[in-house]
Amino acid sequence: MRALARRMLAGELSPREFTFRIHQHHGHELALTEQLAELDDEYDTLEYGDKTAAQIDAEVTAEARRLAAHPHVPAEPTDTPS
Repeated sequence: MRALARRMLAGELSPREFTFRIHQHHGHELALTEQLAELDDEYDTLEYGDKTAAQIDAEVTAEARRLAAHPHVPAEPTDTPS
């Protein structure tokens, strides 16, 4: 997720492609990416919604920055010396 966020921020992915990939892989299951899944849904309903693509892009960019800056948590706890 963080790697995709960094790729989007570097211009390698469009905001739309970024949200699509996150939504496709994680759905609405993860709290960390829930906002991105919702924004992907908003792209799908642009013609019926009240936001422009540029407004959604700006929100996606803000979420990508938040996600890229989120501290990494190890998958398993590490032992600390006593």
